[in-house]
Amino acid sequence: MLSTMNSTYFGGKIFTAFPVVISSLKRQSRTTVAAINKKGGKQQNVKGQRFDVQIGKDTSVPVTLGFTKSNELFVGRLAMIGFASAIIGELLTGKGALAQFGLETGIPITDTEPLVIGLVIFNLVAALLPAKGVFVPSDEEEEERPKGSLQDPSISILQPLKFLGISGFGFTKANELFVGRVAQLGFAFALIGEAVTGKGPLAQFDIETGLPLSDTEPLLLAFIAFTLFAAINEGTGTFEQEN
Repeated sequence: MLSTMNSTYFGGKIFTAFPVVISSLKRQSRTTVAAINKKGGKQQNVKGQRFDVQIGKDTSVPVTLGFTKSNELFVGRLAMIGFASAIIGELLTGKGALAQFGLETGIPITDTEPLVIGLVIFNLVAALLPAKGVFVPSDEEEEERPKGSLQDPSISILQPLKFLGISGFGFTKANELFVGRVAQLGFAFALIGEAVTGKGPLAQFDIETGLPLSDTEPLLLAFIAFTLFAAINEGTGTFEQEN
């Protein structure tokens, strides 16, 4: 059985709570999701699943499960937008991301601690352990995908460019992936810092550097503009394991 959002895939059928009807779900991979239930019901490593979900007549949405580079890129873009939005919100309200969430929802921070802790852990894991998980994105290839730079033991932190997957300058998907990882780490540590100090990322920066906000406005505006552009820019190139 596979559940995603408001729909459930079980026994070759889809049960959904969406107001639209999903007309068909075509599985392109030769490995079934049910493979994880074999061998006494214990979870096994299986190849990634890619589905083409057709909603209506002409709309088709590809969905790939697992910790893949494409999914990590999407999460990184969300982190960049979230981090930039948190900074803009602090400029307007003087409050950090957690306090802004309390303003919008009316829920005190003490009641959202499990959610915040879960969000911080997810960002740290996604940023530090990319492309690792049960599923791999190879749908058509029989052989296993070669290890990436962060899975190759011969590449250490003493080789920062290779370790972080930086191949050069420019708005490429590989560099965007790196910026997304930095945004995930930055957003996670900003939440941790606000939980400890009660101040947002800008106020934390002021505490660390002693510089008033008025002196850092040009740098701040450039950072926000770059982060938003990197998040919405499509980027060039493709990941090698997706070819």
